[in-house]
Amino acid sequence: MASQALEMRARYMVLLLLAEGPKTGYELIKRIRSALGEVGAAASPGTVYPVLRSLEEEGFIEASEEPHGARQRKVYRITRRGLEQLLRMVNRGLHVIEAAIRLHIDAARGLARVEPGGELRPLLEETVERLERIEELTESLIEALRGILAAVPTA
Repeated sequence: MASQALEMRARYMVLLLLAEGPKTGYELIKRIRSALGEVGAAASPGTVYPVLRSLEEEGFIEASEEPHGARQRKVYRITRRGLEQLLRMVNRGLHVIEAAIRLHIDAARGLARVEPGGELRPLLEETVERLERIEELTESLIEALRGILAAVPTA
């Protein structure tokens, strides 16, 4: 079960990163590790390359050989089918986030009834600051997606 969850996260991350633009397997591993910090340490060649093969076999990504100095390197790109799959995954993830936020709202209302002491103030401030950063990022994401949506013909 844990390995299946790791593979699903790796598939999601690979598709997200390839939506940014073409990358080699090595670039994907580096980017996952830098983006996820401690959690991303699990991004190893033994995890990422099997995911790349699987995504390629399913038609979600494609690979091409490109010159790199005296050698060739394999560069991966997301396909239209991969973009569709990524958007399905994003929407499922957003559904989970939305449910989690609703639970957090209920918990915050309950916390207010408990009358937290001053020792919780730093944690509450940190939480508010993080949520404000998430709000800014969410607004940027919405703006980017609205720009794309404006360019997509209606069905």
